[in-house]
Amino acid sequence: MDSTCRKNRVRLLGAVLAYAIVGFGSGMVVSHLPIPWKYVIALLPVLPALWFATLFAHTFGEMDELQRKIQLEALAFAFSAAVILTLGYGFLQHAGLPVPNWVWVWPLMGMCWLIGKVLAQRRYR
Repeated sequence: MDSTCRKNRVRLLGAVLAYAIVGFGSGMVVSHLPIPWKYVIALLPVLPALWFATLFAHTFGEMDELQRKIQLEALAFAFSAAVILTLGYGFLQHAGLPVPNWVWVWPLMGMCWLIGKVLAQRRYR
C-alpha cells in the first residue's frame, strides 16, 4: 500500500469516527435543548457524513483502473443489497416489525459496501 492510499484510508476512517462521535454526542444532548438548537444539533452528524462523501469522491479519482472497477462492483453490490434488505424489512413492518430509525441506513450501506469490496477483491486475486 503506497503512502497516498494509506493517507486516504486514515482520512476516511477519521470521517467515519467523527460521524460516530458526533452522532452519539448529538443524540445524547438533543432532547435537552430548546427548539431552534434542537434541529441544529440533530443535523450535526450530517457534516462528517458529507466530509466522508467528499473524501471518497476524491479518493475514487486517485484510484487506478482496477481499483475503480473493484469499488464500482462493491458499490453495485451495496446498493442492491441495501435495496433488498430495506424493502424486505419494509414489507415485514406490515407483519408487525417496528419502524427502524433511518439513521441506520448509512451504516447498513457501509457494511454492504465492505462485503461487496471483499467479494470483488477476491475475484481479482
